[in-house]
Order: sequence, then structure tokens, then C-alpha cells
Amino acid sequence: MNSQAVKLRDYVSGAFDENVRFKKYRELWKEVECCNTLTDYPMMLDVELSGICNLKCEECFQNGSIEGKLGFMEMSLFKKIIDEGASKGLCSIKLQIRGESFLHPYWCECCCYAKEAGIMDIQITTNGALLDEVNIQQILDSDIDGIVFSVDSHHGDSWEGIKDGEKYESSVINNIKKFLERKKQHNRGPWVRIQTSLSVVNDNTYSETKDFVYKNFTGVDAVVVNRIHNFSNYEDSYPDLRENYELLPCKHLFQRLAIFWDGQVTTCCMDYNNKFGLGNVNTQTIEEIWQGRKIERIMQY
Repeated sequence: MNSQAVKLRDYVSGAFDENVRFKKYRELWKEVECCNTLTDYPMMLDVELSGICNLKCEECFQNGSIEGKLGFMEMSLFKKIIDEGASKGLCSIKLQIRGESFLHPYWCECCCYAKEAGIMDIQITTNGALLDEVNIQQILDSDIDGIVFSVDSHHGDSWEGIKDGEKYESSVINNIKKFLERKKQHNRGPWVRIQTSLSVVNDNTYSETKDFVYKNFTGVDAVVVNRIHNFSNYEDSYPDLRENYELLPCKHLFQRLAIFWDGQVTTCCMDYNNKFGLGNVNTQTIEEIWQGRKIERIMQY
């Protein structure tokens, strides 16, 4: 790691209130995003509470591509990660990588522990399939700062296949709408982003989809439209990549690490079988891994 790297703990800590602290974190995030600055510790950790998913979407790695065992992260390991992160200035965590975090029996306790430790920004990504009255209230009462609902047709196809024809629209979609209504009524809860994936993304489909989501999900804070990524090792997801896209460095490499449920560390969910093998937090510190030679070589590449 570059000796000139910003010491994250010193940068975001100090004698100022939480609003100032958060602002400094976001300013630094943008600096790192532009590859203008390095930090001595990841600003964000993607923490996999559950490697297990309740859906098996056709083009997802959960549909037979993951080689290793999947399970739930132990609370002791989660606390170890948070304790180290809090002492080093960790700003944010996202509680999801490959699986559905709301399957974890102690997800709410995990959020509470992280917030009490001083983690400013706690996010969670979900397919929304487990939303019910109990979960909705738990989320509204929890320490989650942001929730991302992944809503699209391939989730619907998987849901209806598992539920023997039960309509995705009348169950999952309606429950997300109910959550947004309840959030508005109580005037509290996390910011909400809906992300959806399309097989074809162009100016028309992009605009139409965003307009549709904003119209049908009242109260959503942001909408992200992506192109469906096929995670199969035997198919090219983007055969037109070099023709139609400008290839830029991956900014996530300089901002965050991903920690699977069993402690293995990699860059992000794209390495869903942990081919990079950056380390394991059961036997190493996150700081050691972040400043290690393996990730340095990836960043330089």
C-alpha cells in the first residue's frame, strides 16, 4: 500500500458532529472513486451474512455455478470484522454479496451491533421475497441506513417457479409497495433504491423503465437500471463490450473489500468462487489483507 495513503481513522474521526463526519466520508469516497487518493483501510466492506439465497434465477451464479459450501456468518466472526473496522475508521458496510441477507436469523442484531460500534452507513440488498408484516416493521425499527430492492423479471420467474405459480406482482411487488407506504406513514426508515436488470438497455428502455418504477413505487429515492449479467463461466455476458463501452478502471477496487460468510476475502461478487483468494479474516486482519501484495498487484493491473 502506498505510504502516502490517507489514514482513514484520522480522516473521518475527530471533534465534529456526525453530519460533518458523514460529509467528510462522502468527499473522500469521491476522491478515491476518481483514483486520486488511496486509503490505508477499506472505506466499505461488503459482508456476506448469508451465502444462501432463496431464489435460483436462471442467469445467476446461485443457479449451480458456486463451487463451495454456502452458509450463514457466525456472530462472533461478524463482531470481529466490525470491531476491527470501527477501530480503523471503517465508514460503511453492505450486508450482502451472493445470498439473501434476510435469511440470516440475526441480521437485525448485526445491524445494531455495527451501528453502536460507530459504522456510519449500513446498507442491505435484498430480492424482497421475504418481506412480510414482521420484516417490514423490523426494517423500519432497525439501524439500516439504506435498502436496495432488486426487482426484475428473472427474479419473478424464479419466485413463481418456487411458489408453484404464485404471482410475483401480487406478493413480492405488493410487499415492497407496502413497505414504502409504511415508511411514509411513520416518517422513518432507510433510504430506498430499486434496481432492475434488462436484457436490452438503450435510451428508450432505460428511460421507460425508470419512469415506470418511479410511477409505480411511490416514495423510492433512487432507481438504477442495469443490463442483465449472465454469470455462467461458459457464456459471454457482453460480447459487444469493447465495441459499445468505454473500459475504465474498477473504482470498487480502491474503496472496498468483500468478505464471504466463512471469512474468505475477495474483491466483489464477480469473483463468486473466490479465485483471487485475497485472504481470510479468521486468521488475518482486514488491514493485513488490504495492504497485502495480492490486492496491490490487482490495483496496479
